[in-house]
Amino acid sequence: MEKEILSHKHLLYSLTASQNVQTLYAIHSGIQSRVANIPGIQPVFATFGTNLSTLDNFFKQNQKMFETEEVLKKDEERDFTVRAIGAKVRYHYDYARTEEERDVARRLLYIVDTYKDAVQKDYESETAYLRSMVNELQQWPDLLNRFSLGDMVEQLQQENDAFEALYNTRTQSLHDKRAKGNLQKYRTNANKSFDDVCHVAIGMLLMPIGKDEQMTLETLIDIINGQLEQAVIIYHRQAGVVAS
Repeated sequence: MEKEILSHKHLLYSLTASQNVQTLYAIHSGIQSRVANIPGIQPVFATFGTNLSTLDNFFKQNQKMFETEEVLKKDEERDFTVRAIGAKVRYHYDYARTEEERDVARRLLYIVDTYKDAVQKDYESETAYLRSMVNELQQWPDLLNRFSLGDMVEQLQQENDAFEALYNTRTQSLHDKRAKGNLQKYRTNANKSFDDVCHVAIGMLLMPIGKDEQMTLETLIDIINGQLEQAVIIYHRQAGVVAS
């Protein structure tokens, strides 16, 4: 059976920025010694390390500023809740006991997927997106109650309103706006370069290589998958995905 790396693009962006950094660092440190024995993967791994370091340094430098102003905290609260809603709807769709239950989940999933990129928007755009998402979901109270989502949607509305109120009481400097934009840019660069490492690792396994190198690559992939599995557990725990 050919080695594969777990799907991770959606996963990494579903984590908070700090969790994203922690997951990538765990992977980087876990495979670093193996990469030393695989010349073919070293260039992309070096780029991965550089981009990860840039993301981590920027995050640490700006985190205090965001936390001082309470904006990041309020933003992460609503991000957490919207991810939890999406995760719960997807769970009921993927593990529906009946076709009727799947159909109910499908209607909600359509709405959730329409706004799935909201947390990657700038502050003002995200506020507008989430307001529209809440309004659409609240048009289906019976469907929300079916999956015990009514309180979560109400919580998201309250958190979004609280963020907007805080945001509007202060003057948002140009530096603050650039900071979140740069955080997204550096995060994308780090995730993309990690994806490049994965592609090269899988590609090399499809080529004629020595037995030792093959075993090292397979171990490297196992380490990556192990950390991604831990990230899935963290995501599900924070989203509160439980069978009901």
